Amino acid sequence: MTFYDISLKMLRVNFRRYRLYFLCNVFSIVLFYCFAAIFTNKAFMNYSIVDSSISSNIYLPSFLVGIFLILFVPYSYQAFLKNRKHEYGILMTLGMSEKEVLQNMLLENCAIAGLSLLTGLILGTIISFAFYFFIQHMIGIAGLHYVMNAASYLWTIALYGATILLTLVTGILSLMKTKLTDVIKEKFRAERKGKQLPGIFRAGVILAIISIFVMVIGYKYDTSNILLVSLAAMFAGLCMIITHVERVEQYFTKIAPGYRERHIPELSFIRQHSKSRSRISIIAAWMIGFSVFFTGLCAVMYTGLISNSASYSPYDLVYSRIFGMNQASDNEIINLLEQNDVTVKSLKQVDYLRSNAFNLLPVSEVNAVFHCNYQIPEGRFLTIFQTVLNDGYAHDMMSMDSVEFQCGDETKKLLSAGSDIRILFNKNPTFADMTLVISDADYHKIASECDDLWTGIMKLYTFDNWKISKQGIDAVQQYLFEKNQIKQEEVKYYKATSRIDNYTTARQSAEFIMFLMSFIVVLFCGASNVMIHFKIKAEAEEEERLLSGLHRIGITSEEMQGMIRHKNLYYFIPQVIIGLFIGVFYNYTVNKFLGYGWEAVGYSLCFGIALVALQFIVIMKYSRRELLSFRI
Repeated sequence: MTFYDISLKMLRVNFRRYRLYFLCNVFSIVLFYCFAAIFTNKAFMNYSIVDSSISSNIYLPSFLVGIFLILFVPYSYQAFLKNRKHEYGILMTLGMSEKEVLQNMLLENCAIAGLSLLTGLILGTIISFAFYFFIQHMIGIAGLHYVMNAASYLWTIALYGATILLTLVTGILSLMKTKLTDVIKEKFRAERKGKQLPGIFRAGVILAIISIFVMVIGYKYDTSNILLVSLAAMFAGLCMIITHVERVEQYFTKIAPGYRERHIPELSFIRQHSKSRSRISIIAAWMIGFSVFFTGLCAVMYTGLISNSASYSPYDLVYSRIFGMNQASDNEIINLLEQNDVTVKSLKQVDYLRSNAFNLLPVSEVNAVFHCNYQIPEGRFLTIFQTVLNDGYAHDMMSMDSVEFQCGDETKKLLSAGSDIRILFNKNPTFADMTLVISDADYHKIASECDDLWTGIMKLYTFDNWKISKQGIDAVQQYLFEKNQIKQEEVKYYKATSRIDNYTTARQSAEFIMFLMSFIVVLFCGASNVMIHFKIKAEAEEEERLLSGLHRIGITSEEMQGMIRHKNLYYFIPQVIIGLFIGVFYNYTVNKFLGYGWEAVGYSLCFGIALVALQFIVIMKYSRRELLSFRI
């Protein structure tokens, strides 16, 4: 029997121990492929087919899934390699050369990686059907159709291939640097105990407190930079706290003096691997924190998008007669709406001039139609910013000092009379981005003498019940398209806009991001538990020997069950509590300036409390299975 045969037998016999590595690879590949199948879909990313407010939501979740694959696959490989190193050490004592070990290591890992990739792509292709079906039929994004394209496979293969290559190179280098005796003892090696320094623990607490004050005070003035600074300070502070968490235990024993004496075996379990556990706890806490944060943020985003869609759409139907298009009479449109059970409550119209950059409106019509009270002298203009300040987006609120128009041989210059923030009418593709209100005299002069501007009429409809107007709006839209007699690719420039369409787009955008982020939340929460599971499995043999010794001196199964449960509570729960604090705090501070701070806290707490309760249930069942696996 050759060394290759022996190694292959080892792999086959122990494959059940390593199957989690295989499953982690497959799961990561499947999930990333499902996202890649969407962001490589040309129809979905075409803004003329699917609204950009929907399609742009794919970028952040895809980035997070990619980062997860890059970080989680190497971690699961390290857990796989820790047990495999021991077996390689045994083979090397039998005479297997280092070169043969490396060749065998490359061969078996390439085989597992290849099988994982093939399985992941096949399952990903199948599951992506469900992805598309849900998005298209349940959320209602009709522009998304399933397409098998090579780009999604290439993205997945490239990312996973690069990750596996880096992982194998790192693993090979670590094996080459390790002595034979260390390789054999790898999975039995005790951790070196670092000295618990009270100064570092206190510094971590101070740094965490500083990060809270930085976020609370500074986020209002500098959102992006302050958030990064606060996150960095919080991360550093929690690292110091968690790596010196035994200081918390010392403080706790002072409050409850008998705790240590009543839980000597449990605390011995916990202390044996505190150093490596602290690293996992830091990562797991931030994964839980991000999950809590994204859950609250998405819930608030749903409310905010729906609310903002109403704010940005004060009228139920808006279109304009301009460029010779949309030349339908008011009676034709009203009759068409009534045929589709839509009752018109009011119809307003406003004359306007349009340049490449501005909408120009006469002040008298603005005051009469929109119930304003603007007083604008001749030679001046008022800039109207039609935006909601707390909609979660950055806005350029800089107004110009002056504008010029060429009226025949004369240059007409208008000076700024200030600005106002008010939504007068819905957005429409026939309108320019900026709106200026000017005096009637200036308006008529520019309209009569300036050849560079187009004359238009805004049509602003209000219905008795806009929520049932979808069919009527579609009928009006089709009628206007037929009247315009233009090419299909030019239709989007003359579309009518409506409250029902804006509401539907906002709802679909919110539901789409919630659907995508739900996978990220499940992924992060599951990964945090899987990492701890790896850690517990790595300590299983040592724990089984300790429990066997205790059993021989009279410790009962019920008492051993309590020890394991106590240990698992210490392994799983602290990072959930820390993550809950992180998610709730940053959800409040990020959303409080948008008016949704406490609402975000409510959503985050509901999810966090449910997660803690679920974690307790899982720990109870996990602890029972763990004791049974020891066969004591």
